[in-house]
Amino acid sequence: MVKPLHSYIVTAKLPEKIEKLKELAYNFWWCWNSEAKEMFVRMNRNLWNEVNHSPVMLINKLDQQELEDLANQADFVAFLEHNYRQFKRYMQDKGWYGTLNQTTKNGIAYFSTEYGINESFPNYSGGLGILSGDHLKSSSDLGLPLVGVGLLYQQGYFRQHLTQNGWQTESYNFNDFFSMALVRIEDDKGVPLKIEVDLPNGKCYAHVWKLQVGKVPLYLLDTNIAENTNPEYRDISDQLYGGTRETRIQQEIVLGIGGIRALKAMNIEPDVVHINEGHAAFALLERTYNIMQKHNVDFETASIITKMSSVFTTHTPVPAGNESFNISRMDAYFANYYPKLGINRDYFIKLGQIGDVANDEHFSMTVLGLKLTAYHNGVSKLHGEVSRKMWKNIWPNFSENEVPIGHITNGIHTSTWVAREFSELFDNYLTPRWRTETDNNAIWDKMDLIPNEEIWREKQRRRMRLILFARDFLKERQREFLGVDEIRKINEYLDPDALTIGFARRFATYKRALLLFKDMERLSRIVNNPEKPVQIIIAGKAHPHDTAGKEVIQAIIQNIRKYNLEKRIIFIEDYDMVIARYMVKGCDVWLNNPIRPMEASGTSGMKAGLNGTLNFSILDGWWDEGYDGSNGFAIGNGEEYSNYDEQEVIESDALYDTLENVVIATYYDRVGFKKIPDKWTTLMKNSIKTIAGNFSTTRMIKDYTNQFYVPAQNNFTKLSSDVAKSAINFKNWREKVQKEWDKIEISNYKILNNGEYYLGKEINISTDVKLGNLTPDEVIVQVVYGDVDHKDELINTFSTNLSFVQKDGEISKYTGSYKCSGNGMQGFTIRILPKHEFMINTSDLNLATWAR
Repeated sequence: MVKPLHSYIVTAKLPEKIEKLKELAYNFWWCWNSEAKEMFVRMNRNLWNEVNHSPVMLINKLDQQELEDLANQADFVAFLEHNYRQFKRYMQDKGWYGTLNQTTKNGIAYFSTEYGINESFPNYSGGLGILSGDHLKSSSDLGLPLVGVGLLYQQGYFRQHLTQNGWQTESYNFNDFFSMALVRIEDDKGVPLKIEVDLPNGKCYAHVWKLQVGKVPLYLLDTNIAENTNPEYRDISDQLYGGTRETRIQQEIVLGIGGIRALKAMNIEPDVVHINEGHAAFALLERTYNIMQKHNVDFETASIITKMSSVFTTHTPVPAGNESFNISRMDAYFANYYPKLGINRDYFIKLGQIGDVANDEHFSMTVLGLKLTAYHNGVSKLHGEVSRKMWKNIWPNFSENEVPIGHITNGIHTSTWVAREFSELFDNYLTPRWRTETDNNAIWDKMDLIPNEEIWREKQRRRMRLILFARDFLKERQREFLGVDEIRKINEYLDPDALTIGFARRFATYKRALLLFKDMERLSRIVNNPEKPVQIIIAGKAHPHDTAGKEVIQAIIQNIRKYNLEKRIIFIEDYDMVIARYMVKGCDVWLNNPIRPMEASGTSGMKAGLNGTLNFSILDGWWDEGYDGSNGFAIGNGEEYSNYDEQEVIESDALYDTLENVVIATYYDRVGFKKIPDKWTTLMKNSIKTIAGNFSTTRMIKDYTNQFYVPAQNNFTKLSSDVAKSAINFKNWREKVQKEWDKIEISNYKILNNGEYYLGKEINISTDVKLGNLTPDEVIVQVVYGDVDHKDELINTFSTNLSFVQKDGEISKYTGSYKCSGNGMQGFTIRILPKHEFMINTSDLNLATWAR
């Protein structure tokens, strides 16, 4: 192996007339602005595809004469100037956030383990990464003062290859960061910024790179640097979701602890930290340590500031899918860290466990995230319910519906995912305001103004583009396996006029890609119907260690061949953002059939719906709240089963029946001389009307801002001002309440108006309580009421606060009322909760005294 004596970076020297190209190339704003993208395509279409749509690589690979020729083309220079003006106008616009009159010094730091910005930056694997990328894009659009933090993977995620028998194999490509739209953070002398974290075998170092996403900077940590003489440490940022369990905990320490240190080294101390899934939850510990140092307070006080100004989003609806580490591994990596926090080992371990410390229970990153943040959410309404059920034992004194995990349903970045043909339709009929007000449903309500024949024509164009792309892709990928004649036959694959179903997602077993293939005889009849033909395009990857997922892919490939369905059903390997865009825009139907309720959200269906591709799905994830009967199709009615085999039979039959009798029938229902499927195009327009605004990241970011970011920023300002005086006072109050809580008693409760009970009757209640050394201002006294079940337990409960009336010695009297809201056996009880201005949720201290 030959090492260079000296290294240097070579970049293109742009002629003065087109030197602005470089600024545009180094900001991913171009990737959601079609005119800017078209400008780069015009430079050299073939090379654009060769460099996987990377403007930086495109510019660097053009020879000097080509650059000079471009500079001498008046029309190209004018187009560049036009795009540059648009870019500058965008960058200077304060956006929606500027209208909120919020004052914040350092804004929000958003942590995620992967980011899908564009295919030219392969730092993502799937939905979580695409969501993170869309989060940054919409934050930029809205002017949110947000920075992203992540890892920079030398090899990114794997490239998928299928063998002749359909088995998935993996390969990795090395990314050349110096040829990407990345800038390494350096000082004035060109010395790279370097941060360090402590690992069992010594210090691990990382450089920091910046990628610009519109107005939002994304900072990425890279451990593959010469300072890491231990090869194991250089490999930490090697692959996304690669390596061993040791690699995983090392990645999450670098991401979380290292990410906070990188921000500090750049003089960025965020007011709010948002942890997107548990991978980065260690950031909350390091943030707490920084607050301890800054204000000279203990961990308990500092963690209050962290908690009250931090957000945690969970994405995983099954316990096994949440990141966790065994306790011996935690001891190995953190034995020297928790003393820095001024806490003992048991206190530290308990931060990641639900109950008392148990050495045989793993340390959960989700539990850590939930305990050190005050704002928590699932990513759909149904997922919020699932999450409350999953994590209710963290708050054992409260009912499931009071667990402080809400939901903010995911969305998609509209400009990134809308087809250009549709965007032009929207400009003409909805006004161009849809581009900047993507969450404005009043705009999308005008979808009915678009004539059926026009929206149908554009969908036909997108379907043809998808089919041509798929054929070319298959020919290129199978060239090594097939002869010339067989390659030529691929031109006969797929029918431009046939109903086209897309199924593209991660091949986890719960997503049940084989459900459609359960009855191959029936499926063959469906797709080969000469009068109403159907075709299916499939894509997706299984995790390299997921043998069961790989077997699903292989079974699909072999079933296609066994039943001679190659012309009707194809599998496009190596699913990425390019393939995703073609599919969500070009398919007629988007199929999704997971086991409910295991799909947390599922944003690909939102992308499809935006493009008039009708969702055909189990009522799970986002579709459970998105489906209204007029905008797509449902498989079943939201049932959940305890018998998996029975569920497979029932839901596969439902899938086939609905497909044949509803979906296909509607698609081929053509009347009139134009042969336009009017019922289908009405569904298309309803899909766009109901999905585009409600499931955009514009709406999502506004929800995060209004519900979480702004309150968290205000908390941070109040609690950290005056040398954290308010945080210290709050900590002291918590200690007082915890000490005094056992002295609270509830007695002598009465119904003041007995008699006949009926729906809507106002029931008046009084009760006496002993508060010990607490005051009425420090507690909430509530009546909790609802149905009484067969176990004599309250269910479906509501609560109403009672009012303090007077104090007589040790007794405080409270009265109040509620309206009887149910039929049958009803009941109520009394409880007392702690109260303080800095308690976001009444369950924060997990203290509740109930009447006995």
